[in-house]
Parts: sequence; structure tokens; C-alpha cells
Amino acid sequence: MKRAVLDVLASPGDRSTLAIGENQSDNGDLQDGVLDAADGRTFAIRDGVPRMAPELESADEQSDTRTTFGSKWQTITDEQRDRLAVFQHRWFEERFGFADEDDLARTLDGAGWVIDAGTGPGIQAARLARVTSAQVVGMDLSESVVRARQTFGPERDNLHYVQGDILDPPFRRESFDFVVADQVLHHTPDCRRAFHRMAELVAPGGQFATYVYRIKPLLRELADEEVRKLTTRLTVDECMEFSEQVTELGRELSRLGAKVTLEQGIPLLGLEPGEHDVQRLIYWTFFKCFWNEELGEGCQQPGEFRLVSPTVCVSPHTRRGARVGCRDANLEVVHLDVIESGISVRARRPDG
Repeated sequence: MKRAVLDVLASPGDRSTLAIGENQSDNGDLQDGVLDAADGRTFAIRDGVPRMAPELESADEQSDTRTTFGSKWQTITDEQRDRLAVFQHRWFEERFGFADEDDLARTLDGAGWVIDAGTGPGIQAARLARVTSAQVVGMDLSESVVRARQTFGPERDNLHYVQGDILDPPFRRESFDFVVADQVLHHTPDCRRAFHRMAELVAPGGQFATYVYRIKPLLRELADEEVRKLTTRLTVDECMEFSEQVTELGRELSRLGAKVTLEQGIPLLGLEPGEHDVQRLIYWTFFKCFWNEELGEGCQQPGEFRLVSPTVCVSPHTRRGARVGCRDANLEVVHLDVIESGISVRARRPDG
């Protein structure tokens, strides 16, 4: 743990201040130790990561999230992670209204602190630390932050990884100039609360970028619901096997290159008139069988795993809901992007 992170780190709940425990050096990179909170609680530092997440019971929904998502990221290889990073970085720029990486860097110019909440393998936090001189925190509920720190931490003095809970973030309010919670809030037990907890971290003049699943066409929603009734009874390994099977279906449908043209469409089921790629038509309208040739083998399953893993329910949203959430959190919408899969919103907290 780098000493600088104590400038924003706080005890979850009451947000009281933290200090490095007695008889421990407060200089350099602390691998193992203890953080003492003003309220009397203590938090461990292990493998260089402050452990600020709550102790969860095995039946707790957040416990499932920690286990399953941690397992998901343990399966990805370095090569697959790098390929995923290229895809995710470009997609991030497209969805949140940045022309390119230089445009993102200009937006972050002058920022003091940045956070990527739900960082998973840590690739977005590492990228943000590369394009800005700000201090950047990657936070995740799972053990994925340990591998992320080992992979990216040594490269950047301005990069920190923390194990923490989006529903009870261990940071001071209004302490970040740019808050990212991308593709993660809808996997918490209470998406609305998660949104507001993240919004509380945004400093005056700062921005909040988040993406949540969009409500899909009728048959796709019904299929997702029924499939999850089955998969939530499976083990993590069984879910991963199912994800691989579904990915194979998506791949083979995609490689057919088949298209159909609908003169009328079926608006009631979300099918518009015009030409449709068969794989994308099935994927968006009937059943989640994802495939993207750019990602290649091995990078597809995490997307399927998000839907079917034995974790918390997936919470889809609407365009109006995103705007209302921003308004209620005293945030002004800067950019709103709605695509088949979800809703991306970048919003700003007014100065003063």
C-alpha cells in the first residue's frame, strides 16, 4: 500500500480517518500491516492491498459476488487481458463521449484523485493512471485486486488498489474528481443505493461515469430470467462450462454470416424492420449468446458469466431512470449514450 492513498481512504460506514498502525513504517510501499480507524476498528493490509471490504456471511449476496467475480477474473490469461483492454478502452471512449484517449486525458487534466470502482482485473484503473498524473484507485470487492496490483502496481507510482464494497465505499465523500463505475452497479443487491454511494464520492466540479444494463426486448428478458433460475443453482465451475457452451453457439452463428430481411419487423418484440445479422438478432432479441471476433477465444466467457453466475440478480434500467438518478444525486448529465446492451451516462457535479 502506498502512503498517498490515506489522503482519500476512510473507515467504511462513518468515514472516519485512518492511520497506519503502530510500529509500522509510514513510508514506501507497505506490504502487510494494519490500518487503525478513529472509531476503534482495524483493517488489514495484505499483499499490499488495504482490505476494507466487510466480512460477509456465506449466504450473503455480496459474498457470492465476491467469490464468483473473483473466480471469473482468475481464469483470464495475460494475453486475453491485454486483448480485452484494447476492446474495453475503445468502447469506454465511445460510450462516454470521448473522441479518443487524448480527449480522455484532457478531461482528466488537473484532476487530483480518480477511482475505478469494480475494477476487476484492474485494466481500466491502470489505463487511467497512465493517461493522467492524478492519483488513481482501483477498487473491487473480490481478490482480483491482488493480481491487478501485482500486474500494474509496480509500473505506476500514482496507482493504488483497494479491496472495498461499492455499497459502503471506504473513501471520504467528495474526494474524487473522476469516478468510474462501469458495468458493475447492476450486479449489486441495490443498484440505486450503489449509484448514490458512488455519486457521493464526486467532488464539486468532478464527473461520474457509469454504465448499467438496459431493459431488453420482451423475449430476451424472459429468457434471461428463466435461464438464471437454472444457473443460479449451479456451481461456479458449472456456470463457466455453461458460459463456454453458449459462447460456442454465438461463435458458430456469427461465422455463418447469415442475414435475414424483415419488411415489417415485430415492434412488440423489439424487432425493427430491415436487414439483421442472425447471430446479433438472436443475441439482442431472444437469447444471450455473445460473440465478438475481435476479442477472440477466451475473452467471451466473462460476458456470459456476468449473466448466469450464481451471484446477485442483474438489474436492468431505462434512459429516464438514468437521468432521474443523476438529478436526485445533484449531478448534471454531460453525455448520455443508449445502445442495445446498456446505458452509459457521464455526469458532472456543479461547482460550489
